[in-house]
Amino acid sequence: MTASGLNAGANGPAGTGKKSLLRRLIGEPLLQFMVLGAMIFAAHAAVTPAVPKEKLIEVTPEVRQSIVDAFKSTHEGREPGADEYRKLVDVWILNEITFREAMAQGLDKGDEMIRDRIVHKMRLLIFNGVEVKEPTRAELEAWYEKRRAQYDVPETISFISVPFTGPNAEAEARQTLEQILVGEEPEEIQNRALIFGERPRKSLEPSFGAPFVETLVALPQGEWRVLPSRDGWNVVRLDAYAPGHPTDLDDVSAQVALAWKDERRRILGIAATRDLGNAYVIRRGEP
Repeated sequence: MTASGLNAGANGPAGTGKKSLLRRLIGEPLLQFMVLGAMIFAAHAAVTPAVPKEKLIEVTPEVRQSIVDAFKSTHEGREPGADEYRKLVDVWILNEITFREAMAQGLDKGDEMIRDRIVHKMRLLIFNGVEVKEPTRAELEAWYEKRRAQYDVPETISFISVPFTGPNAEAEARQTLEQILVGEEPEEIQNRALIFGERPRKSLEPSFGAPFVETLVALPQGEWRVLPSRDGWNVVRLDAYAPGHPTDLDDVSAQVALAWKDERRRILGIAATRDLGNAYVIRRGEP
């Protein structure tokens, strides 16, 4: 075949078919989409520096699910609300920062500690390194007033109760009262008696109801009575009642100052941990 024949073949029907195929491919929407995607990916990679794995903290779908599962296991299967979830993620991120810093400092060397113990060890180093000044009197008074209930002496009640529930609870309670008054209560009643010694008044109200407690403290001490409660009826005897009273700051100043410093150390320790987190890229993922 001559050279002119070769040239004719290249520019003939076969060459024309190749050009037509190329034009059809270029016109395909899918191919255009793939090319555009590749260009965007390349541009993003050019302007976004790669993050080293050890500096990336990412809240992956698996982590999010484990956070939700842990919350549900301690809240009777309830899903966390939006605010609760954000706080849980914050705690997870702080723990992850602490763990990474502990590993970077070699705190795991020579010790077969589990992750939680490594985190705890690093947290102690961070928190113990925080300098907490002594509180001023004004700071102590402001802090104490917000938490006075923790230090005031509460009302306390000591009593015995024999509870009854069901449709005949009141009749059974009154019959038992008559037996107790004449000293003929059966042993089964004695075994059912519940003894409450020096219980704070507020701790009783959720179980028995405020009206029950209000009536109980007004009873003569040492006398058996029948009282209705939130869940039924009770044969009760008030043994002692001690009214509460406020506690003066001067009486507990050392204890309050210690609590103030502990809280302040915790706040500053968390802030220090967050500062360490600035060395990491944190991706929270979708809630």
